[in-house]
Amino acid sequence: MIWFFIKKNFCDGWDNLLYLALFNLIIIGIVSGAFFAVSFLIDISVIAAVALSVIFICLINIPLLALSDAALRLADFKSVSVKETFAGIAQTWKAGLLFGVIELVLIFIALVVLPFYFGMRNMIGFALGAVIFWIFVAAILSLQWFMPLQSYFGGSVIKNVKKSFILFFDNTGFSIFMFIYSCIVFFLSVFLAFMAPGITGLILGYNNALRLRMYKYDWLEKHPELPTKQARRSIPWDELIAEDRETLGPRDLKSFIFPWK
Repeated sequence: MIWFFIKKNFCDGWDNLLYLALFNLIIIGIVSGAFFAVSFLIDISVIAAVALSVIFICLINIPLLALSDAALRLADFKSVSVKETFAGIAQTWKAGLLFGVIELVLIFIALVVLPFYFGMRNMIGFALGAVIFWIFVAAILSLQWFMPLQSYFGGSVIKNVKKSFILFFDNTGFSIFMFIYSCIVFFLSVFLAFMAPGITGLILGYNNALRLRMYKYDWLEKHPELPTKQARRSIPWDELIAEDRETLGPRDLKSFIFPWK
């Protein structure tokens, strides 16, 4: 399943390269503008710079969630227009703001709470710091699934945050793989000035990953008679992704260079 995920994600990204590049450019513009604004304010007022950073972290999740909704359609072999993506912001602003608050809590833990406890330099501080550190790591690995889950299921942010943790603990190995995969994609994006795959490509990747992973739960739901351990060890991935593999079709070098032929 992992190799098919990598292939499908690459093909989806290539087939929608201009779309991804456009929104990557928009994201780069927004982030750059916020960075220069914060850099300017920090010499005038640290409080104003911090306030602007907080506002930015909350607001940036709104368009990113709209992009996630669009990416889910791309992962499902459907098309999406630029206009539809912008229109999606009207549906994602509440969830984006709430998720931004969650991100601020994680940033506070990383920058304030962990240094405080480890800075105590005693066994109590080290023990508390270690516990909070591993909770923080679990939260990062879990919440990487939030945006695709929010796009896939919709509804309550809190429910999808809970689903993020459930998905992580039920698919720990795959979640770690996705985190490493995303770090590699992010690193490679540096050499292309984040125009591709970039942040939009990462969002597409997570939607592809979740979409394929949901086949597992659909199959488990259809086979309640099987013992849990046995069922989870015998997921017929080749059967589950057969239709997707057929839809994607064989792709050679010519199809990437001349996709219209």
